[in-house]
Amino acid sequence: RCESSSAARLVPVAPSVRLLTTGLACFLASVIGCELVRRIAIRRALLDTVNERSLHTVPTPRLGGVAVVLVAVAGALFGWGDASRESHVLVVLCGVIALVGLRDDLRPLSALVRLAIQIAVSVAFLALVDTPALLIARGAPLPLPPPVVSALLVVWMVGVLNIYNFMDGMDGLAAFQAIAASLAFAVMLGGVSSLSMFALVLGAASCGFLVHNVPPARIFLGDAGSTFIGMAFAGLAVLGMHHQVPITESALPLAPFLLDGTFTLARRALRREKVWKAHRTHLYQRAVQTGLGHREVLLVYIAWLTISTGAAAAASSSTAGLVAGWALALVGLVAIAAWVSRRETRQQHVSTAIS
Repeated sequence: RCESSSAARLVPVAPSVRLLTTGLACFLASVIGCELVRRIAIRRALLDTVNERSLHTVPTPRLGGVAVVLVAVAGALFGWGDASRESHVLVVLCGVIALVGLRDDLRPLSALVRLAIQIAVSVAFLALVDTPALLIARGAPLPLPPPVVSALLVVWMVGVLNIYNFMDGMDGLAAFQAIAASLAFAVMLGGVSSLSMFALVLGAASCGFLVHNVPPARIFLGDAGSTFIGMAFAGLAVLGMHHQVPITESALPLAPFLLDGTFTLARRALRREKVWKAHRTHLYQRAVQTGLGHREVLLVYIAWLTISTGAAAAASSSTAGLVAGWALALVGLVAIAAWVSRRETRQQHVSTAIS
């Protein structure tokens, strides 16, 4: 009787131990893998040179995302036999997106080709996992025809993976966003489910990459990594609706990237600029160009991330919590946009006075 009681107490501990050991293993593998990739990139001159989009001033090794992808996929394969079919589909198609990104890292593809492949992969994803009802709040699906929902979700997936790629332009930023969102998704999607496990290993791999990417970065993520992570979060949000997690709730941990990215694209479109071309007009890029260091701007975005991720945790309790969470995220956008604008105005006044 005593032995049975002890065994019963030990059983619930097993999933937690598995999550912890898997996460730690993925973190260490990512730290080592990123260092190996960095050395190979230097040896083969696979460097991210300074261009019109860059904030860095010296050529820096890229392809750190290759290690993140390999570690995250390996972590997912660790529990492959017990994983759901939807997890299998997500991991495989995220891998396809990563391969396209890697091809673009090594030999640039046209924007049209990349977009066509991304749309095709998103359509395949929805066909294989079944398009869910579009949940905007818990228990509140929008009464839209399935083809309309599918079209909206394709826009969502392609949009998220590209915004993640666009926002990957400052040391540490994409890694911190990935870690925060991964933790949030792991909690929202059930703690020990296969989807939560994938979110966890993705966060652990991103944490290992962050060791090399904190300012000043020793290696960059590259398109292979940024599009893989963006696709993973977009897909997890879609699958979350199959498990009664509204997409508005899933998007909250990603709010800093989604809001900065959408605000910047809208601003460029209103100015009749080519939104698909490389640029340095995201809020974080504009902040750095006013004379702030990467660390200073990163701390501001970490604060924004903390607020939005915390809001996501509170959002699950009520619709009011969800609305309040998005209100806080939007306040963050307005505050940062005003802060950056003030710094730019001050900088212009100083430049005018000097000239």
